[in-house]
Amino acid sequence: FHGAARLPMPVLLAINAIGNSIAVATLRSTVSDIADNFEKALGVSPREARRLARAQFFSYGRTTIDVWRCRSGRAELFPPIASREEDRARLFAARGDGGRGFLLVSAHVGNWEMGAVALRSHGLVPAVLGQPELDLDVQRMRRTIREQLGVESIDVGRSMTTALRVRGAIERGAVVALVADRAYEDDHVTVGLFGRPTRFLRSPALLARFCDCPILPGVFVRNPDGSYRSLWGSLLRADPAADPDDDARRLMGEVAGFVERAVRETPTQWYNFYRYWGEPSPPRQLS
Repeated sequence: FHGAARLPMPVLLAINAIGNSIAVATLRSTVSDIADNFEKALGVSPREARRLARAQFFSYGRTTIDVWRCRSGRAELFPPIASREEDRARLFAARGDGGRGFLLVSAHVGNWEMGAVALRSHGLVPAVLGQPELDLDVQRMRRTIREQLGVESIDVGRSMTTALRVRGAIERGAVVALVADRAYEDDHVTVGLFGRPTRFLRSPALLARFCDCPILPGVFVRNPDGSYRSLWGSLLRADPAADPDDDARRLMGEVAGFVERAVRETPTQWYNFYRYWGEPSPPRQLS
């Protein structure tokens, strides 16, 4: 973290190259798990899947460098955004004339922090909805970093309080962001991803209905020159006349289709370091 804000980029890239060369050589089961994901998702050969798996380590290392540079709070360290004009058009179209906020539904593709940087650059207030960290020191650090970036944190709970906080943020014009491609036993809907039944969160669809706001699927991915660009899906709206479960499957199926397109465009920026299919759901952290 401290080195990312102090060391020149060539030194950071060298650390990435050396460190992840060691990781690729030693974390063989992890490389195998990632390769399995690429084989199942993209239908590539085992050899190509392992090449993509190894490349993902180095891509994630570069993303981590950019994440820590963003989290330093120093604007001069933020990577440039190459899609600013398109971003502005998409974001304000989702916001509408009334100035209310919306749900930005993302996935483990690209660089999550660049979404906050992009939103702030357009004068929009981001609010991140997610699980609190198990480690209280890490949780405090994360909140401090988000405050430096002007990001509100909304922790997921098991009562209506979370939904009410989200609706309050939407009413104030905030953009509430959350990732949907890792679901839980008590919060999921099964949709198709790369032709395979896959659990996505159900709650974004329910929140869109409860808050009467649209869903904008989006991710921020890195370009070869180190800048970032957005990938956007279609603006989605809940159907209040439809059955909530059917509508959730429709909405999250659309989100999954967007995620699939994003992964196909930037496969080595799809960050799952475990077998994505065939494993149990990740455990809840704190309620």
